Amino acid sequence: MQRRQLNSETFEQRREDEAPWLAVFVAGWCQPCDLLLSRLSAMTPAAGRDLPVGVVDVEHEPELAERYGVKGMPTLVLFIEGEPRTTRVGALSEAQLETLCDEAARG
Repeated sequence: MQRRQLNSETFEQRREDEAPWLAVFVAGWCQPCDLLLSRLSAMTPAAGRDLPVGVVDVEHEPELAERYGVKGMPTLVLFIEGEPRTTRVGALSEAQLETLCDEAARG
């Protein structure tokens, strides 16, 4: 999966994109976050599953975390047509990540 670090400015640019994408809110001290990011990196872009991923460090962007109700980490927010559609919390399994990607592909 394509992964990119986001700050508040680049997040807003990305949010305006109509194409589905996944925001992942993490922190440097969060071990489940590392596990999730590793799983995302290992996923191969299967048909319709090449979902862009934007990573937000909540320690550097607390306002973004607050705006999207991030209370636990990692938090994943699926954006479709510029709006948050689905939120998941925790180090999702590969199967759960694939389900989320399938949801994005369906739009």
